[in-house]
Amino acid sequence: MPSLVAFNRQWNIGSDDFVFPEITEALVRISWVAFGVSVFVFHFPLACSTHNLTLHFLALLVINVITILLAIFTAVISARGTIMNSQPRRLLPRLLYIRLPIFIIEVALTILATVHAFRSTNGGEGCDFATIARVTIVLEWFLIATAIVGLFIVFHLTESDVEDGTTIAQKSWSRRMRIFKIGQDHSMRAALDDLAVLISSFFVDSDLVPSDVVAGLLLAYHSPNNQYPPVKEKEHENRPSWMNLKDAEYFLHHATCVYGWPTYILYNCGLKSIYRLFRKLQCCGRMRCAQNSDDVARQQRLQNIEMKEVGSVKKGQSMVVEDNCCYCNTAAVILANEKRNIDLQFMSFRNRLYEVPFAVIADHDRKSIVITIRGSCSLIDLVTDLSLEDELMTVDVDQDATLSQDENIDRRGDVRVHRGMLRSARYVFDTLNKNKILNDLFISNPNYQLVVCGHSLGAGVGSLLTMLLKQEYPRVICYAFAPPGCVISEYGQDEMEKYVMSVVSGDDIVSRMSFQSLHRLRERVFQELMGCQRAKHEILIRGVYQLFFKYPWQDESLSGVPRLPDSPTADLESALLTRRSSYGSAEAANDPANDPSSRNPEHNKRLQLYVPGCTVYLSTVDRATNETWIDPKCLSDVKLSVSVLSDHLPAAVQKFLGSAPESSEEIVVVTSQPV
Repeated sequence: MPSLVAFNRQWNIGSDDFVFPEITEALVRISWVAFGVSVFVFHFPLACSTHNLTLHFLALLVINVITILLAIFTAVISARGTIMNSQPRRLLPRLLYIRLPIFIIEVALTILATVHAFRSTNGGEGCDFATIARVTIVLEWFLIATAIVGLFIVFHLTESDVEDGTTIAQKSWSRRMRIFKIGQDHSMRAALDDLAVLISSFFVDSDLVPSDVVAGLLLAYHSPNNQYPPVKEKEHENRPSWMNLKDAEYFLHHATCVYGWPTYILYNCGLKSIYRLFRKLQCCGRMRCAQNSDDVARQQRLQNIEMKEVGSVKKGQSMVVEDNCCYCNTAAVILANEKRNIDLQFMSFRNRLYEVPFAVIADHDRKSIVITIRGSCSLIDLVTDLSLEDELMTVDVDQDATLSQDENIDRRGDVRVHRGMLRSARYVFDTLNKNKILNDLFISNPNYQLVVCGHSLGAGVGSLLTMLLKQEYPRVICYAFAPPGCVISEYGQDEMEKYVMSVVSGDDIVSRMSFQSLHRLRERVFQELMGCQRAKHEILIRGVYQLFFKYPWQDESLSGVPRLPDSPTADLESALLTRRSSYGSAEAANDPANDPSSRNPEHNKRLQLYVPGCTVYLSTVDRATNETWIDPKCLSDVKLSVSVLSDHLPAAVQKFLGSAPESSEEIVVVTSQPV
């Protein structure tokens, strides 16, 4: 940081990002030169008749030696200075100007050497120089191809003379999204444009390159001043009895088996599991690929397949929508539930923008009608998750035709929810009503409990679907596993807590992710970079090393900074936002220019969204799971750790629930459960 400016263009790389690439290039070229010299030593090409090839080969050796020297010199220059101070690296663009003509000459010589190498013979009896030279030239082409690929990776699509930073960021990210728009409809392309605008907002007024972000995250992770909102217990008066970890663990199975065959294979590795899945397939069962994807009527048509008796799964007709031609996902759901007494009533694997896969199951063991919604498992789901722009992230619940009938949900103020998740919930709600799925199930099972469950995106969609269903089914309940941290605003929580139980495990980043928390993380990274007095390559080496090892490599300048004193203020969230200091620079946090509200006025205009419903936080204390019912505001900041991603996976949630004290009683366990 700042970005490298060369050839009248601003690049997606910093002047301090050449250390590792140039050292690697130098080592590879040294190996190539050593191999080329050995060709001359052991095959003595001067005794052969391939003199033109010999001259071209010698020229390539000279070019590579010159390039090695320039690469080493470039790495030395790039290692100077700090992340924010690029003045000691001011000579680096000139080195690039020198290397460009040398690279062009190298390409030209390689072309000539290739022509002579593949046209010439061995040059006489006992002369294998041409054959060995061909191998060497192929390796040379590999070096050239690697350099060209690297050039495309760091290429920036916007010239450096554009003054508006917002325009630069938006155009750059919009062009990067073009590859994902191929073959997509208008709504998906519009959503990707909005996503590009959102991502660009994190890079406005901060000339960050990807390596700067990685270095800043490492600095923030190892910072001795890390402070997060404390985990505060929240008293829930008259918390219903169904909100317990034992029942949550049972319904987690339904939330995970809807992921289909990839998850089943992932968590049931082995030839036996694959063979059992293969036996349940209906190869080319309905020739789904022959359907016209543009025909809306045919897309909505339900495909009836006869479910064979498997264990306790009863015979009957299950409606399946848009499974693949062999019904792989349906077969995986059957196998995952073969030890349970259930009926598969409806399964939809349709995956479009704001249209999530889900299933409806009659669980006779628990006397429940279960609606399970799949979490993020595709690019489309990711777009739904990350639709955090103000006009896309939230929508006034009163504008919803169903929720407008609820007189209690907004009695204190406006209730706003994640717009993409609400649209997905409406899709599930409309599909259920259109096909009268719940009506048919409750006719045959009148006393059953309606349960909604889901993991990740499915948890957020399921919690909002519960609010839609409670108008007609007031006894509906919801288990939300690892829900996103941006589902519903504060004023909707009182009503949500009556119907939704959220389970958050460990340092799960998704449950702490919101527009505000991501911007606070951005500001935190920026402050760490501003206060850092070390070179980037050293930060990356030490930072990655210290992720896994604490000794013997300790960095006093990184770990010896005095911790900030605890603040007596009650508003800990605001205190942490303004009091965070940087590595080696406690004054950086007190600089008014680094105040997030002053750098981004739109930051405070957005309404904070939270995890839905009553939230139970599961953490590990002395290798035992600790259960704490918390205020969702405790999850308002991203907590950096090595398990921010792994704690979000269904297997991690299953592990936390399985080791919780309340789950020690014997419950139904499914050996083929894909968690």
